Amino acid sequence: MKSIFLLQLQRLRREPLMVLSMLGMTFIFVFFLGGFGTYGQVDVPVYFDQSMKEKEQDSLLAQLNESDSYMFTETDQKTAEKQVALGDVAFAMKAMPDNYRMLTAADDPNQVLVDQYVKQIYAEKLRLQEAEQASGNGDFRDQVEAALVNAPITLTASTAEGESSAGGYDQRNHFLFGMTIFFSIYTIIFSLSKVAEEKRTGTWNRVILSPVKKLHLYIGHLAYSFMIGFLQIVFIFSVFQYGFDYDIGDNYGMILVTVVCYTFAVVALGMLLLGLVKSLEQLNALVPIISVSMAMIGGAYWPIETVSNNILLSISKVVPVTYGMEALKGISLGQSMSALAQPLAILVVIGVLCMGVGINLMERKV
Repeated sequence: MKSIFLLQLQRLRREPLMVLSMLGMTFIFVFFLGGFGTYGQVDVPVYFDQSMKEKEQDSLLAQLNESDSYMFTETDQKTAEKQVALGDVAFAMKAMPDNYRMLTAADDPNQVLVDQYVKQIYAEKLRLQEAEQASGNGDFRDQVEAALVNAPITLTASTAEGESSAGGYDQRNHFLFGMTIFFSIYTIIFSLSKVAEEKRTGTWNRVILSPVKKLHLYIGHLAYSFMIGFLQIVFIFSVFQYGFDYDIGDNYGMILVTVVCYTFAVVALGMLLLGLVKSLEQLNALVPIISVSMAMIGGAYWPIETVSNNILLSISKVVPVTYGMEALKGISLGQSMSALAQPLAILVVIGVLCMGVGINLMERKV
């Protein structure tokens, strides 16, 4: 086992390009998508319908800007349409007296969150209008606002996931978690590629017949693959946490446990793929398809909460990326150990099943 593990380390020392390229790609994508600096407000251009009076516009704009997560900026229709068309902004909003419209050119995860926030503002506004009409009191809304300043009862709402400055969705953390665990799939599975090459050349059969025990042979390869993937994820998280002020949470123990469970699941998936392929070329063709598909379905590219297709949501239940993202986002939001037990347990179960089937297939093909 030790000799197999050391042999893989020597191969890494001679050929470090694959690991270094995955590290570099992770940094590039996180910087490009999440940015270097602190994450700020989402800027939303707003233009008003001509039927709205200036007083109504000012009142609605003030209500919309009560959130610390979104900045609604007044503009005209032509400017807003031009900004969206050129890609300067992801979306804009047309405000009307009793309704609103979102102007979009492409899907954006923030658009769903902004839409929910604006819908809540308009629902509250319409309820007050209905109450004002029912009471026949023209100053009803002013009286309600005055009463809310010194309300006799206050209500504090919180979710099981904790509080977040971006309404439960931190875009920088999402891209950090998503791109890190996405590119780690390549590193982990390709670190097992020597096994596929040995199967093609027949070296694997000769090693199996050698005095080295099969258990030690498998552990040597799997331990090396696990170590590479684990260190890559931890290194990237540490750099962004301490070097670029990314707040991924203070529970470092749970972060390490999550990385261990996720890495184990992906290593097991790699063993399953090795059992399915017959050559290194087949593995090289299969890994990008599997990794990109899992990242898309599992929510590494965009929040899984924005997906409404029941088929994709059902498939995501058997994808390790889904539970890795869920656990990491939960840690960043301050979830307790009991809340994270389920995704971590599912990762372990996925790993055990993939490992069992993969080793079975490897034995049959030898």
